[in-house]
Amino acid sequence: MAVEPLHFFSLHPKGLWGTTLTENTAENRELYVKTTLRELLVYIVFLVDICLLTYGMTSSNAYYYTKVMSELFLQTSSNNHVSFQSIGSMADFWVYAQGPLLDNLYWTKWYNNESLAAQNTQSYIYYENLLLGVPRMRQLKVKNNSCVVHDDFKEEISGCYDVYSEDKEEKVSFGLINGTALVVEFPATGGAIPSWQIRTVKLIRYVSAWDFFIVACEIVFCVFIFYYVVEEILELRIHKLQYFTSIWNILDVVVILLSIVAIGFHIFRTIEVNRLMGELLKHPETYADFEFLAFWQTQYNNMNAVNLFFAWIKIFKYISFNKTMTQLSSTLARCAKDILGFAIMFFIVFFAYAQLGYLLFGTQVENFSTFVKCIFTQFRIILGDFDYNSIDNANRVLGPVYFVTYVFFVFFVLLNMFLAIINDTYSEVKEELSSQKDELQLSDILKQSYNRTLMRLKLKKERISDVQKALQNGTKELDFEDFKNSLKELGHADHEITAAFSRFDKDGNHILDEEEQQQMKHDLEAKRAALNTEIENLGKSYGGNNLDETLSYMEAKNNHANKTSWVTKEEFQVLLQRVLHLEQSIHSIGSKIDAVVSKLEVLERNKPKRKDLMGKPLDDGRKVGNPPPYI
Repeated sequence: MAVEPLHFFSLHPKGLWGTTLTENTAENRELYVKTTLRELLVYIVFLVDICLLTYGMTSSNAYYYTKVMSELFLQTSSNNHVSFQSIGSMADFWVYAQGPLLDNLYWTKWYNNESLAAQNTQSYIYYENLLLGVPRMRQLKVKNNSCVVHDDFKEEISGCYDVYSEDKEEKVSFGLINGTALVVEFPATGGAIPSWQIRTVKLIRYVSAWDFFIVACEIVFCVFIFYYVVEEILELRIHKLQYFTSIWNILDVVVILLSIVAIGFHIFRTIEVNRLMGELLKHPETYADFEFLAFWQTQYNNMNAVNLFFAWIKIFKYISFNKTMTQLSSTLARCAKDILGFAIMFFIVFFAYAQLGYLLFGTQVENFSTFVKCIFTQFRIILGDFDYNSIDNANRVLGPVYFVTYVFFVFFVLLNMFLAIINDTYSEVKEELSSQKDELQLSDILKQSYNRTLMRLKLKKERISDVQKALQNGTKELDFEDFKNSLKELGHADHEITAAFSRFDKDGNHILDEEEQQQMKHDLEAKRAALNTEIENLGKSYGGNNLDETLSYMEAKNNHANKTSWVTKEEFQVLLQRVLHLEQSIHSIGSKIDAVVSKLEVLERNKPKRKDLMGKPLDDGRKVGNPPPYI
């Protein structure tokens, strides 16, 4: 059921959740543009809210905190010049653990060498960062004889330790506490491989005034999610499984699901942090295990980043009412099959070179040490980021052959084929859009709204002029009947005349004396000046004078017509409604005709040319004695 334009923004349930999928917009271009515009405005508010939430939980200071902790624990060297990053043996590990690690965890002196222990037993890293609880080191071990020794070496090798994996981990308790912390792996090949991860997350959320503003944004976010859940349910109920044939609908569902998961985790995180903090304050000498929350907070931040990305991409759904904005989506949709076929050919060659590079250089070049690294290295080569000398040094013959052939086939041939597919498709789409007749655009909607608003202001101005004419009779006293008869001749209704007269008839004698007439004149002049200002501002905001000239012509024409016949306000409103409905009907019919003509033009272009008996094409599509091919 189509929604009438004058009642489009009514807040009944259907209008509140009305979308292009729930309203019948197929045959009403104006309703389609208005519905899409309303969806866009609502979505922009939602997008601003989700941006505030996402950026509100991050801070540029987090980077500097991570940087400072990295420099403190990873790059600080001992007297033997051993830092965590340079650990290469068991001895290096113990030198680091007994030196920089303990020194940086427990600060004993201020910057002026005054002792910290006399003032406070707790550790303040960089004098301001309080160390909660106590640190701990975790050791991961593999089981004894976790690998198989060949029979020929059993007499020489009494025990064997396999590479670490979860199924071969020794889980028998040892030491004081078992948990999570610092990682240095001692592989069977000898030496040590250090790895690290520093997570800077904000677990206590509500502290400053900005944080409490974010609370308000979170409440608004929950309201929006409820709104969109109801909207998607209504659309799914109408379109059933066909709803999932559109990529935009799938994107809507993804954004909503990620948002619901984010809300659930946020509630869980707040409750869990309060519980852990309560236990830590009661027992400050115990280890505060925030590893679980820190890990999932990082995943939560990653999920919010992906969700915000999808939310921005979703804007294309609402700006598709303009044919210029549809060029990207139309180009990608039309060349999707060609790109899919090309992708199969491209990745066959690409993965073949990735396997070749892994087998040729995997044992000598770090960028080719694993198959996954080979894949990303080859993408970097396409972008011009590569180390040719390492390839050449690894294999003097096959290294240059691999590099030259890869660059030729992948970069010069396949990549340019990919660009050619997109360029050709874009040219076709742009040509078709330029040949299509312009449909109702957003500017047309604004223009129609401007016309209607300006017409209403002009009508109000004319009615004020009529009342002023009725007052210009030169008498000191104006009788109600004379006032009423003068305005009725000009087309005014009885209730309007009575209301206007009684407003200034203070004594209620149905006569306006000279003072009361002056008050009415001043009031009318003030209203007329306000209407002139509003009309002028409306014209400036639109930026044109053509409509003013048109309406002035219509006003003069109406004044001429008023001399012969007048209509009441009720009759005028009825006529206006009929004109608007007629305008809608004519526009709908015109849209259908344009669609039929466009389809006929496409069929005519795609139809093969007719040939004569000798096999030659006919220039005008007809032959002597035969009727024309199209009627």
